[in-house]
Amino acid sequence: MSTVLPLFAIAARTETGREKLAAGLAPLLPETFPAMSLAWRCMGDAGVALHAPALLECQNDGTLSLLCLRGAASPGPDFLPAMAARGERALDMLPGEFALAFWDGKRRQLLLARDHLGQHSLFIREDRDFYLICSELAPLLADPAFDCQLDVESAVHYLQFGLPVPGRTLARRVTRVPAGHLLRWNGAGPLLRQRYFSPISFDEKKVIACVEDRNRIAQTLDQAIFSRVTAQRQAILLSGGVDSSYIAATAAQHVGGAHFDAYTIAFSGPYPHNEGQYARIVADKHGIRHHDVAFDTANACAALETVLQAAEPCAAWASMTHHHLLTQIGADGHTSLLSGLGSDEVFGGYWKYFQSYARQRRHELSWPVGDHVAATDGLMWSPSAARAKLFSGIPRFFPDKALRAALREPYRKWNHGAHLVEFYRECRRLKHDAHLFELMVAHECQHRIPDLLFAGFEPVSRSHGMQASYPFLAPPVVTQACALGATERFWHHEGRWRNKRLLRELASERVPPQIMARPLHSYTAPIVMWLLDPRFNAIVTARLRNSGLWETGLVAPEWLDRVQQEVAAHLKAGDGKRFNYVEQLWALLTLAAWYARWVERKS
Repeated sequence: MSTVLPLFAIAARTETGREKLAAGLAPLLPETFPAMSLAWRCMGDAGVALHAPALLECQNDGTLSLLCLRGAASPGPDFLPAMAARGERALDMLPGEFALAFWDGKRRQLLLARDHLGQHSLFIREDRDFYLICSELAPLLADPAFDCQLDVESAVHYLQFGLPVPGRTLARRVTRVPAGHLLRWNGAGPLLRQRYFSPISFDEKKVIACVEDRNRIAQTLDQAIFSRVTAQRQAILLSGGVDSSYIAATAAQHVGGAHFDAYTIAFSGPYPHNEGQYARIVADKHGIRHHDVAFDTANACAALETVLQAAEPCAAWASMTHHHLLTQIGADGHTSLLSGLGSDEVFGGYWKYFQSYARQRRHELSWPVGDHVAATDGLMWSPSAARAKLFSGIPRFFPDKALRAALREPYRKWNHGAHLVEFYRECRRLKHDAHLFELMVAHECQHRIPDLLFAGFEPVSRSHGMQASYPFLAPPVVTQACALGATERFWHHEGRWRNKRLLRELASERVPPQIMARPLHSYTAPIVMWLLDPRFNAIVTARLRNSGLWETGLVAPEWLDRVQQEVAAHLKAGDGKRFNYVEQLWALLTLAAWYARWVERKS
């Protein structure tokens, strides 16, 4: 299946919509949808139209079952009949990322599904008479007939966490299918949501560091890597850290290092912590060709302009680096790459996991109800308590105090605790005794990974004709790693706490010792260095100031003044206490640019 051609579908919301669809599809197609009428299969009487579907079967009574599948998932010969016979139960047969629309002619229902970890997206726009469905957001927003308006609650959520409210986008009336979910439509009424995958497995016991469990996870991870090695020459994003080095070493041992080209970003000076020296150690050991990709401020300016044009804003400024890397990889003729993204999320690489775990354990020890009510469930009695103590995700651009200061009334009264309670109650229904790390990993897999990281990075990959694969995020790996407890993730060693214990133990058998012992530094893109450059700073300032976001009444314009003043003070003095204002600047910048591009229609 093509990784470029989006999935397009239309379903009637009302009886009027059904009548319009039955009368003819062509007048109803948005300008941004393909207009080739012969490529559409329209079941007007049923109120459904799919673009370029595959015919599964034709029943004796003439009913059709049709499938639209976009992404890298390669269904085997048994998938199509299994989909017709079993419906959503066949989704586990798809090993890769996908967006899917399936018209079950026999049951006269439409199924819309997004892959297990949400690498591919699927969006729904609710118009007066129709649901317009697309696997890319841009065609839905760019349609001249669509009056794009800001979803204000999603904008507040974005400022705090870097992603919209779960299940929504920044545009009103445009929603998304959550990762690991499907939507079912029976020809009338609303789209009904159903989960088909969770990293929390009822069958997975809490993993302890025994040889059997250790070997099982190692074998599952190896298989995830092997199955993502392609027949053609392949690129690897090699940072020289434990995660990407483990993938490079394992893949090279499997098919030989000559099969791969490794790419490492090299930020131009003054920048003290480039990773090329470590990446070359791994590449040289395994006979992998290594490429340093230079990235200076001029490159950053060009990448910034591209990133700020995206249909979804990306709260990770690493998206600029990703864009530049993939430009080089594509120019070298690659169409497939391996990435170590996801290891920190599922194996425990973030200190926020550790801090949240410690906070909740203290709550458990002080919980007076004992066995009558679980301490975690007790946190859900109050959205305020939930907001303060439940794990809400890795990034936090605007802390609660800053958010209240930045927003105007009534938006500053907003509380994300209700969304946390909804998520964790569902998790507890899935597995009543799920432990704290299962809950935290499930939160990352449901929210930040699909709707911040993939939402920012995957459109870049597809725009370059690139298929990115993430072995650490293979569903079997995620399910097993989700069950790891605290002692398999963090341990105290030589007077300090260390992270990713089990993964580091596995990696030590394959990864050079220099990688295992390398100093801990922040290797993030040097946005502070770029902000010191007048060219980059001018783009940021212009995009911030030339946006109508400040006229919506959401963010107080004086807060933008304060953020820019604090950032300027940080650039001058290097005061680390002010760095959080740089993060707030980026969140405001990307939101303001999105508003200007899609609501105000500024190019």
